[in-house]
Amino acid sequence: MAFAAAAFAPGLFASPILLGLFCWPFLVVWVLWAAKRPEEAGAMAWLGAGLSTLALLGCSSHISWGQAVCLGLEACIAVIILAGRKGEAHSLNDQHSASFRAGMEQYVPLLVTGCIFMALLLRPPLAALFFDAAGTVLLAWWDGRATRRAMPAWEVVRLRLSGVVLASVGLMVMRGGSVFATADTALQVGQVFALTGLCMMAGLGHRASSRAELALLDVGLRFVPLFLLPLVMVTPLARSLMVLAGLLALGSVVLGKQGRVPSLTWVLGFAVLAAGTGQRLVLLWLYSAVLLAASLRVVCEREAVIRGEAGYTRLPPGGLTVLPMQMMLPLLMMVSIVLAASLGRAACVGLFICLCMGLRGLELESLPQTFLAVWRWHDTLIRLLLVLLGALTLLGIALLAMGLMPEPAIQMVRGVGR
Repeated sequence: MAFAAAAFAPGLFASPILLGLFCWPFLVVWVLWAAKRPEEAGAMAWLGAGLSTLALLGCSSHISWGQAVCLGLEACIAVIILAGRKGEAHSLNDQHSASFRAGMEQYVPLLVTGCIFMALLLRPPLAALFFDAAGTVLLAWWDGRATRRAMPAWEVVRLRLSGVVLASVGLMVMRGGSVFATADTALQVGQVFALTGLCMMAGLGHRASSRAELALLDVGLRFVPLFLLPLVMVTPLARSLMVLAGLLALGSVVLGKQGRVPSLTWVLGFAVLAAGTGQRLVLLWLYSAVLLAASLRVVCEREAVIRGEAGYTRLPPGGLTVLPMQMMLPLLMMVSIVLAASLGRAACVGLFICLCMGLRGLELESLPQTFLAVWRWHDTLIRLLLVLLGALTLLGIALLAMGLMPEPAIQMVRGVGR
């Protein structure tokens, strides 16, 4: 992931071969459009995931293990989204709709995935911000085609693009300049701009789309700015501002509206706290967990539709929406314990209050019934995602119990810190 040291390392990328191999989503879209075969997007996504695995096994010596984990997880997203679209794609083919716009339902997941790949691989922060913004615009266009979603989608993308401008200006100001009297002044002003812009890009306090597939793609786009937050964490002021931003994000989610707590926007608050306290491993855990949870929601909703059409008893939609967050709750409890060791007393109290208030919307009493019903669907992918979420939580608890949790990584950045 584009953490502080790597982001200011010389060169555009760590490995040109790895960068070339991870351009496969753009190549696949071009091939499918040229061949007029959008119905093959699912099969090509499988091939791309295999290529990504081989690339990470053979060419990942110049990237961090955390960056490799992020790339590997993102490589599976297109497969999960496109796996259930065979019927839609074949209907396109039957209608002889060969235009690029007609196949965008198949192309957008690949294009957004490609943008996330580039944002994770490119070292210059401005390049990562550019590709993250490009993926955000694509996702907003896809979400905003429905009339009732057009205005909310473009309001969100306008806010996040404004964050790109603020973050870019802040990161450049932090490097110093003749406009400011001293380097310390430039550093402090740049921190505020960069932190504000990155938080706006992550969409703190703004709920994700109600459509499960869009929320899954949005996870990577929201976490890329969070991976860049260590660039800002070079003074105690910046760390204090990050902790405050994380607590405000958690509070806005649990207090803003009644009803269920949205998993993605709630986890973002924990992620900002992890970045502000230097807990990079916790940040990676949260990213992995929310990707698995969003994938679980996509697969569960798809299976529920199939079973409903076949005449089987169908679970209430609310149960499928809240199940992923219920499965993440033990992990969030563990994360809260880890973060409490690095936070001040007042911040710990605020975190505890936000966590307790969030429990009201999780409908924990429905967890056993929904879990057993979903497990009895005998869907291999659903069971795998449930097991992975549980294993991720157990791994964190084991590391915490054995005292193997690494110390917070708070360090100065070459070219930014003094």
